[in-house]
Amino acid sequence: MRTAKRVILLDVLALIVCVSTILVFGYLSKPKIGNGVANVPEMPTPGNTAEIAEMPAAQLGPRQVSSKVLIKGIPDTTPYLTFEPDLLQAMVEQANYLRRKDVKERGASGIQKAEMQRTIELLQGINLLDPSVLLTTFDFYKVKTDLRNDRVRMTGYYTPVVHASRVQTPEHQVPMLRAPESGIPNPAAIEAGALDGQGLELAWLRSRKELRNAQLQGNCLVEFPDGKRKYFGFGRSVRGTGGAYVFFKAVDEKVLGAGTFPLTPRYSIAVDLKYIPLGATLLAELPDLDASGHLKGYTYRILFAQDRGGAILTTKRMDLYCGIGLKGLQEARKINSYGRLWVMLPKR
Repeated sequence: MRTAKRVILLDVLALIVCVSTILVFGYLSKPKIGNGVANVPEMPTPGNTAEIAEMPAAQLGPRQVSSKVLIKGIPDTTPYLTFEPDLLQAMVEQANYLRRKDVKERGASGIQKAEMQRTIELLQGINLLDPSVLLTTFDFYKVKTDLRNDRVRMTGYYTPVVHASRVQTPEHQVPMLRAPESGIPNPAAIEAGALDGQGLELAWLRSRKELRNAQLQGNCLVEFPDGKRKYFGFGRSVRGTGGAYVFFKAVDEKVLGAGTFPLTPRYSIAVDLKYIPLGATLLAELPDLDASGHLKGYTYRILFAQDRGGAILTTKRMDLYCGIGLKGLQEARKINSYGRLWVMLPKR
């Protein structure tokens, strides 16, 4: 009897040791992002994304993305990537946006909000120093265009700093307008003064050239004579006789993509939202040009669809946000060539 008890006791002790070893090993082997490899403990997660990450793929519903826009296929090169502060910041903004209740459950091209959330959650926990981890964690869908090899024209944009006045002066004669609630005339009529006197002026600029540049970039930072600054973001646009006209709206103390959430230089992109939804995560094959503008090769970077652009139409064009003022302009001028894009979604 004593021998039997001793055997049982030894078995129980052995079981406790095994369980303890498994728990300790699991804790130590858990991915921790930081210093290019591991842990972002304070990074917000989008609502129930932890639950989404553990959810079986079948519970997310069938994946029915548009075959007219996206075609499943892995990149030609297994990219080598690293975490860096700007990437992590862009992920934070992406997660915060996707937790909002006003984001549609199914976006452009059939891409599900739940899968975009899950993509961010999975991206937080992988080790990018292992290039193969992307291919084992995500499905890739190449963005289709009618250009050779589905190339996408990649350009840069920035936030211009514009000196302006709160009131009309002899030096400041060009109004920057917010959109009226109704009765928007065509662009030619607006340019001719159809909205004058309606109290829609946000600021007065020195030239139409400055206004057009701000409209092209879709945002600007206005500096008033007293030194105070104010960001204005994309309000809405109208097309018709005379081309297109962009209205603005006042935003917070940061540059907001699509007037919605902050942009991160080098990681936020503007896309045509009819094809790629806000909140999508993409892998980009970016052209690497020399000082003379000649193509040397390609680099790879994870990017986030966080903005729209008046000139970004169809899938043939992508705009990479480059920052504020002269530095942003200089960086934006370096980008004007062709590469490819893949939307990233959780592995099925």
